[in-house]
Amino acid sequence: MGKRATFIQSRTVLCIALVLVGAMLATAAAAPAKTKPCGICGKNLIKNPSAEAGAGIMAVGAYGAVPGWTSESGQFGAASYAFPNGWFPKSSKGSPKRGKNYFYGGTTTAAIDAKATIGMQTIKLPAAAAGHTVTLSGWLGNYGKNTAQVRAQFADAGGKVLASLRIGPDSTIAGTDMAFRSRKGKVPPGAKQVILVVTFGGTTTTYKLAGADDLSLVLA
Repeated sequence: MGKRATFIQSRTVLCIALVLVGAMLATAAAAPAKTKPCGICGKNLIKNPSAEAGAGIMAVGAYGAVPGWTSESGQFGAASYAFPNGWFPKSSKGSPKRGKNYFYGGTTTAAIDAKATIGMQTIKLPAAAAGHTVTLSGWLGNYGKNTAQVRAQFADAGGKVLASLRIGPDSTIAGTDMAFRSRKGKVPPGAKQVILVVTFGGTTTTYKLAGADDLSLVLA
C-alpha cells in the first residue's frame, strides 16, 4: 500500500473516531442529571404512625398523651379498638395492618369544647429530599358530621409553608368504618421540614370520635 493510501486510510479512521466521540458526548449531555442519593426514601417518616406507642384509652373522659405527637387543640389522643364507647370496634372495616389503637378526637371536656381536635408532628428533611415524589396516605374514619383530615405541610427552616398535601375530610366514608386515602406530590425546593397535622373537626359539638390509623409519609 502506498504512502498516499495509508494517509487517506488514517484520516478516515481518525474521522470515524471523532464522530463516535462526538456522538458519545452528545448522548451524555442529553441524559438527565442523576438525582442526589436519598437515604430516607422508601421509609415511613412518621413517628408512631399508628398510635401503637402508648396506651389507647378505654373509658369516656380519659386522656393520654400520644408519644411522638403534640396536642395543639382539644386533646389529641389514641383510643383502643376495644374501647366500649368507641366508634370503631375491632369488627369495623379498616387497615389490614392495624394494631390495638387508633388516633381519635377525644371525649374529654377540652375535646368537646374545642372547635377541632388537632395533633401535630414535625419531621426534619435533608436537602436531598427536594424534587422527590412524596406520598401521603392513611386510613380515615368519620363520626356523624365529625370528620378526619391529615395534612403534610412542607416548610422552610423558618416554618414558612411552601407546599402541602392533604387527605380528607371525605364525607363519603361510611360511619363505623375507616377507608384508605392517598395523595402524591413533590417536595418543593427549600423544604427543610414537614409539619404533619391531623384534624378531627366538623360541626359535631359532643364527643369527637372521628379517627385515623396507619398514617404514612414516604419519599420515592
